[in-house]
Amino acid sequence: MNILQKDIEFNKFLINFIQLLNLEYENGSIILVEGKKDTQALSSLGFIGKTIEYCNNNISKIERKTKSYKKLIVLFDYDAEGRRLTSKILATFHRTSIIELKYRRNLSAASNGGIKRIEELSKLSLYPLLTENFI
Repeated sequence: MNILQKDIEFNKFLINFIQLLNLEYENGSIILVEGKKDTQALSSLGFIGKTIEYCNNNISKIERKTKSYKKLIVLFDYDAEGRRLTSKILATFHRTSIIELKYRRNLSAASNGGIKRIEELSKLSLYPLLTENFI
């Protein structure tokens, strides 16, 4: 597979990824990200839901904010800090919330480890729009 094919495949993945996140949100899930830049990156790709930003909240605030949602989708960065925060969330919420990590893993796998930080998605915001008409 050449580079262009890989880009097109990844763009297809991103379009589907955002559509699935939007569907999850519409069905009562909330997305937990590390910070504002992560929220902006998801929005730049077409995410229409709400996020909770970890950096602006402590654990008790996050607990209060997530109570009314069916599922907590954790989209922390794929780095040491992201793994630490994910472990903290799992330890805190594993008994009270359904926690979904597959989106985080799928993003890392689809990018072959190239996307380590959610905010990096903002660099790709035009690509799905450009390739969508050609797929």
